[in-house]
Amino acid sequence: MSVRNNLILLGMVAGILFSLIYYALPSDVEETYEIAIFDEDSSQFMSILSMTGAGGLEFKVYDSLEGMKEAIEKGDLIAGIHIPDNFDDDVSAGRSPTLSLYFLHGASEDMMDTFEFIIRSGIEFLAVGQEPSITEYEVLGMDMAGRQVPLREQSLPFYIILALVMEMWTISTLIVEENALGTLRAVLVTPASSSDVITAKSIIGVVYSIFVVSVIMLLTQSIRGNFLALFACVMLGAMFAVSLGLFLGSLTKNITGSYVYVSVPLIILIIPAMLVFIPDVSLSIVKFIPTYYLASAIGDVLNSGAAIAAIASDLFIIAVIDLVFFLLGIFSLRRRYS
Repeated sequence: MSVRNNLILLGMVAGILFSLIYYALPSDVEETYEIAIFDEDSSQFMSILSMTGAGGLEFKVYDSLEGMKEAIEKGDLIAGIHIPDNFDDDVSAGRSPTLSLYFLHGASEDMMDTFEFIIRSGIEFLAVGQEPSITEYEVLGMDMAGRQVPLREQSLPFYIILALVMEMWTISTLIVEENALGTLRAVLVTPASSSDVITAKSIIGVVYSIFVVSVIMLLTQSIRGNFLALFACVMLGAMFAVSLGLFLGSLTKNITGSYVYVSVPLIILIIPAMLVFIPDVSLSIVKFIPTYYLASAIGDVLNSGAAIAAIASDLFIIAVIDLVFFLLGIFSLRRRYS
């Protein structure tokens, strides 16, 4: 009983802990880059950059090269440009003056490539006296420019998935503990059938899972979007946790063995939701992990306002997986106690 009670308490405490972590994460997204400029000769290049940067750049002028470098090293700015003396005249005359770029340590390759492209476009404009050619583009899907989702909001599926996976652990441990203590066999001596016991545990598990997730969402003020779609995600997620917990709990007869059977799936199942903390990472293999579809659906509902129709494919996959694990769990437990 102590193991079960500790796990139930851990689930409640974890909900509060996840909420504290949520509020510690950044609540906004910086979409404007501040660039340092050290110009030795009042070049027109800075005004040209303002046009080619499409409003995404802000400039801060420094009086010395060393001062600019120091600001970048401290992390006050992400990049800097050193415009040498007579830069405009040299470019107009067809010469190749050296324009130096400085980047903050750890700047992404994509950011440096983009910045270099903007610089080259500005030099082209300065050299020929005409605006550089602009490629026409069309954004497919939802255009998130100016509406980027902060890391705080992106992390919500992770907390929900982790809470559900912990409930899977609780259900599995509960099954194993009651088996080790003979509680289940004692219950089956009564008129209650194995189906009654499994159904009761499933209902309690689903209700408790929904309760923990609701606590997390209330504490983080995250109940938003399409309520029906959100409820469907939470319900199917709770059913997934309980179904998998029943199945894993039927695989062993001792607590120590259950840790082995549960710990590996637990780690694997939280991987899709953890990818939000690793920028620029896209792994196709995570689509073979069931929680990928749950994390995707929850994220779409909370951060994009998706309705049931938009996440129907994800919900269908989760529902099928729920059914498979639930049937496997019932079959395994009935065989053990028949």
